[in-house]
Amino acid sequence: MTSSPSPALTARLAALTAQQRALLRAKVLRARPQERLTPGQRRLWETHYAIGGQPADVVCQAVHLTGATADLDLLAERVEGFVRDHEALRTTFQETDGEVRPVVHETLPPWLTRAHCATAQEAQALARELAHEPFDLASGPLLRVVLATGPVVQEAWLLVVVHNLVFDAWSFDMLLDALARDARAPAPATTPFSRWARDQAAWVADDDGRAAAEYWTAEVDAPPPPLPTDRPRSGTTARNGNRVEFSLPPGVNVGIAALAKREAASVYAGWLAVAWAALEGFGGRADTLLGTFTAGRDRPGAETVVGYLLNVLPVRLRDPADGSWTARVRAAGTISRAGLRHAAYPGELIDVPRRVPGTHPLFDAVFVFDNLGETTRTIQGAAVSTADVDKGTARYDLTLAVYPRADGVTGWLEYDTELYEETTARRLAELFTTAAEEASREGCR
Repeated sequence: MTSSPSPALTARLAALTAQQRALLRAKVLRARPQERLTPGQRRLWETHYAIGGQPADVVCQAVHLTGATADLDLLAERVEGFVRDHEALRTTFQETDGEVRPVVHETLPPWLTRAHCATAQEAQALARELAHEPFDLASGPLLRVVLATGPVVQEAWLLVVVHNLVFDAWSFDMLLDALARDARAPAPATTPFSRWARDQAAWVADDDGRAAAEYWTAEVDAPPPPLPTDRPRSGTTARNGNRVEFSLPPGVNVGIAALAKREAASVYAGWLAVAWAALEGFGGRADTLLGTFTAGRDRPGAETVVGYLLNVLPVRLRDPADGSWTARVRAAGTISRAGLRHAAYPGELIDVPRRVPGTHPLFDAVFVFDNLGETTRTIQGAAVSTADVDKGTARYDLTLAVYPRADGVTGWLEYDTELYEETTARRLAELFTTAAEEASREGCR
């Protein structure tokens, strides 16, 4: 039962100006706990149960510390402090009468254990094993950390496994920053995930959100058919996967960057044009629809949020004009810039009929591009290197990842083994590397 506000309070509220009422409303919204899942979390929740809890949407990282003796007790304290600072890592998910709600706990210690790893292979195998252990989303914790000694005292491992419902790649970098921070330095500001979630919902409902919805609906209207597979799609795949790795010399990225610059496009657009050409050769159609990741951190304060903010949006590449690399890069640059203006819109809300059976209505292929390089960090004087551990799963039917670095280009093609044979995946990877070399030669002319 609720009571009516007192006459005095009613009078005070009525006396507020429009600006004062808006400020009061914003304060009330910020104080209210997150009531439901974000669209991205909803998709992850549904996928988790659709594939029987397989680790498809799980961050699995092996952090190697070398050159100094790490104090593992202190690292454990830092990890526990990071959890206390960020409500997402103290969150579980409760389903009642078909409605799923996040539950933020005042305390929810991470799962921490110790081990010994003599080699990188042992460390990654242990991380993979930990990722395959089912997550209890209702009880938690959803963060698992192994602190492992290495073969010598100046070598150690930090294995991080966490469900994407509460964590993304940006969050992982924030964790490493927290572990590397000087104890004398002030702790950075943090923003609760629940506040970001409310801000996202408010943005979706306002004029900018409605304009973004119209843009994305038009972009995916009358989509092309999915890419061909070796076996029929049924919609019940367990998302078991494998990866085909590839590499290219440094000059390839230099040439593609030069080509993109000539067309006033980003390096991302140059590599996107390469992916477009490869998928066109693979699927036989110029009209290509694939997904791409955005950080979801364009609003003020979002850079200090731990949680799942990652957004997956469509890229529709349709007209390669004369098919030249110049035309492809120009088209990729134009569509990338247009989409960037609406990148805050949750991809899960794009209003289209289901195109692909399975766990995502739009995408059978996703393009991942990361040219930032590995940040130089030290933790307790030890050099830090990280490895994204292959969990043996496939988040999508096909995922093409490219990492241009100063010493060369590396990448991998992840594929669903229930849909594709390894020979097919290798053929697509070869189409991509061949296209990259051709585009680079064009850029170097």
